[in-house]
Amino acid sequence: MSSPSSTPPSNLGRRGLRNAAIMSVVMVGLMFFLYFRMEKSQRDNMADEIFGGLAGAAILYVVSVGVGYATWKYREALEAEKEERLVERLDAKNRSGVRSSSLGLPFDEVTKGIANSPETAIVETWLDDSTLKLLEPAMLESLGKSRTIRVYILNPFSPSVTRRGRDRENKKGPEENRQSICGTLEYLSRMAAKVRPAAPVIPNLLAKPGSQPGKLEVFCYDSLPSFSIYSWHDRAFVGFHLEGVKSSEGTHLEVDLRVGLGPQLTAHIANLGQMASLVKIDLARPIESQMEALRMAVPDCPETESDLAAGLPTKSFKPLRYLVPSTLLGIALGMKAKRSGKEDTED
Repeated sequence: MSSPSSTPPSNLGRRGLRNAAIMSVVMVGLMFFLYFRMEKSQRDNMADEIFGGLAGAAILYVVSVGVGYATWKYREALEAEKEERLVERLDAKNRSGVRSSSLGLPFDEVTKGIANSPETAIVETWLDDSTLKLLEPAMLESLGKSRTIRVYILNPFSPSVTRRGRDRENKKGPEENRQSICGTLEYLSRMAAKVRPAAPVIPNLLAKPGSQPGKLEVFCYDSLPSFSIYSWHDRAFVGFHLEGVKSSEGTHLEVDLRVGLGPQLTAHIANLGQMASLVKIDLARPIESQMEALRMAVPDCPETESDLAAGLPTKSFKPLRYLVPSTLLGIALGMKAKRSGKEDTED
């Protein structure tokens, strides 16, 4: 299923304005050429006609511009209406909200959406440097336009970090994955510092307040990661956490947030924001100084692989339950054999 391509803007109005301007310039140039080619006596006699022609050319230009502009706006409105009807027909047929699928996260579409959206939400386990480098230019552009970006990643002390680490392609231990999440937080902290306005050495009370920078908000959640989400406006790309596959390299679905799966994704992000264990990262402070607060938000965090294994339910092994029946059977058979021996002796 492919998503409907956005209709390119019409060039009819631009061509009309260009042609009107060319015609008017040609007519004015022709009139001036004829005017200066005439004798002085002819100029005096033809002055009224010449300037009347110039006035006519000006009127023609104004009328042409008006017609061209009206045609341009009408064509764009007509194309927008056609696109809306197409989307409505697709929505009526597709109740799931899934518009298309792709192998790997389509970074071109994601970066374009981040740069042009007033609010973006990203839900991931953690983001490696290669992914952040691809997203950084669009994120900085969005923040430079006073927009908001919210990033949700796993709490580095969550038990889900170890479980997801076992599923990923690197098969790293909990401490290595914890350091990867800390690296993500450090990277986002440096990104926030790039758009943070510097405090003036001497405050200028008369200076006019400039535009406020955008907000980069980072949260750490403690929950079993279901999928990765990159959402903005009424659109989202959803990836899955599969065994041995990094989420950005797996299959992604393009979802319409208005129908089907879309409202469920919106509710999922809202639920993450309301979790009691959610920790908001202060990007203006050193990340290391916030590790204790992250640890306290997850009281059952495992320190090692053995701690995680100890907390998992295991099947108990009781060898005596297999030995007791056979022992009792042996005793019964021995007593029966002994009794038989006594009866034979008496006989």
